[in-house]
Amino acid sequence: MFVAITYFQDSFTNIVTITFTTLILIELLNVITEVTKIRRAMVLSMIATMAVYLLSIIIFRNYFEVSYIDAQFCLRVVIMTLVCWTPLHLIKKLIQRFDPNQEQKIMRDVN
Repeated sequence: MFVAITYFQDSFTNIVTITFTTLILIELLNVITEVTKIRRAMVLSMIATMAVYLLSIIIFRNYFEVSYIDAQFCLRVVIMTLVCWTPLHLIKKLIQRFDPNQEQKIMRDVN
């Protein structure tokens, strides 16, 4: 939220739209980051998540500024998503690289 407020000088409704969209995308990226193998059910659940997100945007027009959604909006959401998600993802990868758990050590030795 702090990134949204400092990066975007828009109205509160626009900030809500941007942060809600970013939250959904970050959660999907976190799921992809944590799993070891993506299965069909996971892909279907991610598609369902995006469908519910789009449906909530349509149903709750009072809370979201739909006219604000354009290419600039998408760019802002991507930037904010990457700013919020990338550091945690990199930290996780560094920990896996330099302090792997026992399973990862065994799998490295096997390969």
